[in-house]
Amino acid sequence: MITGMQGLDRITRLLTRRLLPGLIFCLFGAGLRAEPVLLVLSDFSPSYNQVRDAVMMTAQQPPVVTTPDQLTPTDSHRGTILAVGSRACEQMLSRYHPDTRLVCSFLPSTTFVQLKRQLLPEQGQPQVSAIFIDQPLLRQIRLAKLVRPDARFLGSALGNNSQSLRSELESGSKEAGLELQLSYLTTQDNPVEKLTPVIQNSDLFLVIPDSSVFNRAISKWLLYLSLRNQVPVIGFSESYTNAGATASVHSSPTQIGQQAGEWLNRLSAGEALPPPSYPAYFDVSINTVAARTLNLKLTSGEALEQELLRLEARR
Repeated sequence: MITGMQGLDRITRLLTRRLLPGLIFCLFGAGLRAEPVLLVLSDFSPSYNQVRDAVMMTAQQPPVVTTPDQLTPTDSHRGTILAVGSRACEQMLSRYHPDTRLVCSFLPSTTFVQLKRQLLPEQGQPQVSAIFIDQPLLRQIRLAKLVRPDARFLGSALGNNSQSLRSELESGSKEAGLELQLSYLTTQDNPVEKLTPVIQNSDLFLVIPDSSVFNRAISKWLLYLSLRNQVPVIGFSESYTNAGATASVHSSPTQIGQQAGEWLNRLSAGEALPPPSYPAYFDVSINTVAARTLNLKLTSGEALEQELLRLEARR
């Protein structure tokens, strides 16, 4: 017969064997797994703060926020880092540690490609990805086709920072049934002389987000020439729509932050790092005055957005 003391001792040993590993994990293992993500803002400007706020609202585990000026030597060794903006991405790529999963967000796709090529040229398959701020060209081209369904010729221009987009622009135009009228602009070119024949021979004009081509002055000329030639302009920001573009597709800082927060949740759940991606969430804005001047019957930005989502869901 087992005495009371022997039974108690046996129960104690049994509980120790079963519960001790769990206690150790709770005290040490969970703490390691719960290491917070480092969120690096390029600075505390309003747009970056909006990305940060959306990440905080979406991510199940709030990240630790810092800026490039506040980084410590050990910060680059974090398990997961979210860099917001080109400056933050550049800093974290230059400090990249092979054991880190780095997500750059809220920066142009061309900027990310250039930075990665410059700062990680020898890396085979680094755990580095991105959420771009610009839209996929096919999304812009499809919007153009929705604005003018009977269009046959699509005009556009590329500069030094966007030449790598030529193949994507050509394939997207072909898929939409449009013939591409393309011009290349350098800083030495007269933009009016280069853009005028393209606009005159196009039914639509697509603006590529490239500061080496479309600065404020050139954009004003572009909008003037397109209106004079009755050619709708498809832009990439709400500002372009307000300035005179017929329609634009764009993503807000909040939308980029929401997508980034969702990525962090997927990573914390053990999923693989997603590949570099364009925004999943976007809005379409239309300029009703420009549309009316060009005799275009556009219902609303929301209706165009839903049609774009339907087209993308078919792929």
